[in-house]
Amino acid sequence: MAPTRPPVSGGRWKAIGLAVAVHLLLAAFLIVGIRWKTSAPPPLQAELFTPPVNPVPKPVDPVPPPAPKPPPPVQPAPKPDLAKPDIVTEKARLAAAEAERERFANARKETEKQLRDKKLAEEQARRKAQELADAKAAEDARKRAAEQARKEAAAKARKEAQEKARQEAEEKAALAAEEQRNTYLKGLMDKASGSAAGGGAASASGTTGAGGGGADSSYRSLLSSRIRAGTTFSIPAELSGNPKAVFVVTVMPDCTIAAIKLRKSSGVPSWDQAAERGIQRASPLPRMRDGTCPPELEITRGPRDSD
Repeated sequence: MAPTRPPVSGGRWKAIGLAVAVHLLLAAFLIVGIRWKTSAPPPLQAELFTPPVNPVPKPVDPVPPPAPKPPPPVQPAPKPDLAKPDIVTEKARLAAAEAERERFANARKETEKQLRDKKLAEEQARRKAQELADAKAAEDARKRAAEQARKEAAAKARKEAQEKARQEAEEKAALAAEEQRNTYLKGLMDKASGSAAGGGAASASGTTGAGGGGADSSYRSLLSSRIRAGTTFSIPAELSGNPKAVFVVTVMPDCTIAAIKLRKSSGVPSWDQAAERGIQRASPLPRMRDGTCPPELEITRGPRDSD
């Protein structure tokens, strides 16, 4: 609460006049009271009577009544102090204003203390909630990290198992292919003679097989068409001629390609890569008329081959 404002100048003269009137009234009461007390007391009256004559002891002189106390001296009425009411009023006003200021200051201090206490309690609650949230976030992060590590370990184990299985399958397939090739070559050597027993005739498609009579022209055409369908290559304008790339292809018993080896480059690396991708996309290779696949093929491809 704001301190009491001092009275305006017009009210001060009004207060002075009221104080003078009160003092005059008080002086009148004092004068009337003094006159009433100083009036002369009424005269004393005594009635004498003669008692009957009886043998009585010697009469005792009556005790005279005590003399009345003299009235107190008349004190002159104090002169009214015209400045005193103003001083009293000003002191009272100042005291009231000081008390009001003190009360306001105490109220403000109490309010500030309550605000500080409330702010401190809110800060403590916020800090506690933040600590709980941080602890929960850390726990969640730990759980996520543990779950991620578990998944990564499981994925790594699966990948290692798959890689191991693939390697074992490749090794078995290579051993089987080698065994099949050796058996096949041994059979060819037993029933063929001279150079005719070793390899096949080169075809127009550029495919040479070790399949003897099984690798006929129809099979070579079918194989060439499948490889050409899987080959994607844009011939550069500056490329002249039809450079050939020679590949040696190892085939599994189920006609899938086990390995592709570039025996001779065409001199154009981009074509070598495109031709190798085309051969890989032809897997599994078509079977020959007897239902088998050559264990090894030598395939020659050029970017401008038409068949």
